[in-house]
Amino acid sequence: MSRLNPRPPLLLLLLALLVAGCGKPAAVEAPKIGESVENATFIGLEEGQLELATLGDRVVVVHFWATWCAPCRKEMPSLERLAQKLDPDKFALIGISVDEDRNLVREFKLKYGIQFARFIDIDMSLAKGHFGVTAFPETFIIGRDGKLLRHMMGEHEWDSPAMLQLLNDSYGGVTTKAGAYW
Repeated sequence: MSRLNPRPPLLLLLLALLVAGCGKPAAVEAPKIGESVENATFIGLEEGQLELATLGDRVVVVHFWATWCAPCRKEMPSLERLAQKLDPDKFALIGISVDEDRNLVREFKLKYGIQFARFIDIDMSLAKGHFGVTAFPETFIIGRDGKLLRHMMGEHEWDSPAMLQLLNDSYGGVTTKAGAYW
């Protein structure tokens, strides 16, 4: 008579926990180009929050980054320069760190003079559970009508003439062909 091995149920339980993500938010599919982006609440690094829906008639650039991400760190100065160049009545640049430690983000911002990155998503519920972020840095450009215009992954030179043109065209309702810049 064979005896049942008690280990397989334990292994199955461990596998189920790994697949479930151990409490991390489930990733959703990223919004598609041309689809409306659902309202989101951005949590302030220091305090407060901001609703995407309150940004009104602006093009919104939602940028997810982390202090531990080398490409993120490299592109932050160009994002800060972009923030200084954009008209705040036409554009909103929302920088959201996914770091688990607020102090690391504060130190990074202070060391490099970064002002625009004022939001945090410690548990990645916004990044993964709302925007479907899969890598860092990852950026979503949302049009004045609330529809997704661009979904960009990886490092970019954000204050380049081509990027500024793309953003200004977006505000004016002109769609730049995919691949024209990256």
